Order: sequence, then C-alpha cells, then structure tokens
Amino acid sequence: MFLTKVRLSEQVQGYARDLPVVRRLADRPLELAQTTILTGDNGSGKSTLVEAIAVAAGANAAGGSRHARFEAADHSRLHASLTLTRRQNPSDVYFLRGETYLDLAEYHESLGPEDSLQDLTRRSHGQGIMRIARERFGPDSLIILDEPEDGLSVFSQLELLGLLAVLTRRGAQVLMATHSPVLLAVPDARIVSVPTLEPVLYDDCEPVTATQEFIDNPADTATYLVQP
Repeated sequence: MFLTKVRLSEQVQGYARDLPVVRRLADRPLELAQTTILTGDNGSGKSTLVEAIAVAAGANAAGGSRHARFEAADHSRLHASLTLTRRQNPSDVYFLRGETYLDLAEYHESLGPEDSLQDLTRRSHGQGIMRIARERFGPDSLIILDEPEDGLSVFSQLELLGLLAVLTRRGAQVLMATHSPVLLAVPDARIVSVPTLEPVLYDDCEPVTATQEFIDNPADTATYLVQP
C-alpha cells in the first residue's frame, strides 16, 4: 500500500474551504486502505476531494498520469493544503475521472501513434474507459478514479470490479468515488461516507439501498415518483 492517510496541513483557499467534507477533514484525517471507496450524494465533495488527492499525489488534475500536461477545467486549490502520508511511493499514478474523459482521450490522441491509447476518441465512452483500465492500470500503480461508471454498462462495471480486485491483490492501491452499487462491492474495500468520512457497510450505502428498493418493486416506485 502506498498512501495511508490524508490530512489538512494548512488553511484551504477558494471555494473548497466551505465544503462540509473539507471542514470534516480538518477534524480528522482520511484513513486509506488498499481499496478505499468514497460514497455520498451529489455535491457532498467526493470529486473535489478525490481530485485534490490525485493532484497531491502528482497526477494531472483533469486526468492522466504524472506526465500528462493538459487542462480541461478549473480545479480547486485543495491539493495545496493536503499532506499525504506515504508508506512508499508508487512507480505510477493514474487518475481517471468520468467528467473529463473526453479531454483525456483527446490528450492521448495528441500524443500520436506511439501512444497505445491514441485511438480512444474513435471508441465509445465505455469502450475507452475499459481500454484505459486494461492497458494503463498496473499492479505497481496508485489508481485514482472519480465516477468511472460514467458510460459503462452494468457488465462493464462488473468487469472493472474484477480488474480492480485482481490489481489490488497484486499490489495496486485504489481510491475511488462512485455512485455505482456494483463498484461499491469491490472485495475488501473500505467504504467511507462523504462528507462525514465515517466508515459505512456496503448494505447501508445509499446507492445500494435505493437500488434494492427499486428492484424489489419497480412499478410502484415509478408510479410514486411520477405522481403530481
């Protein structure tokens, strides 16, 4: 395992300072495991926190490796206020986020035919994400993912779950933010609720309970939701 803890070491500047998860991080560090999964509602701060950790670990803010040089959108300055406790340094860091996938694909295309991922823009979103996962993630890597389920079918999410499980058994470390009840089930993952940063059991995660309630009675759930 490469990273063991994330904490605030100085005052946060910009909009991120007002996020509940950042205020919580000021009170307690985020403890990391071989696989750590962040779960929480939209706007809870999952993506901002994952992005900041990725940048603090040396990855490009919009996605890619330590060597990627492109920008897709403004990002917070939270990374400048984080201290990462390292057990050892990974040989590789790769950050994949669903929100900026197209920018990442275009970046790889710009590298030309010598880059093994230069054809991502000619594949579907889901095909591209799985190609990155198969070809770019390795057992000596720190893999940071922000909602990688974007564009993935359920079967592809299951394949990604299996791939991440194999990689972590071989030495990789994974930090992921997701709404997917499939990806939340990565074996032996430490699931952390955002913004509280408290550990939560898989069966108690909102994406799991909400999906289960819908599957148990889809017709009645849909009828209730469309009532005037």
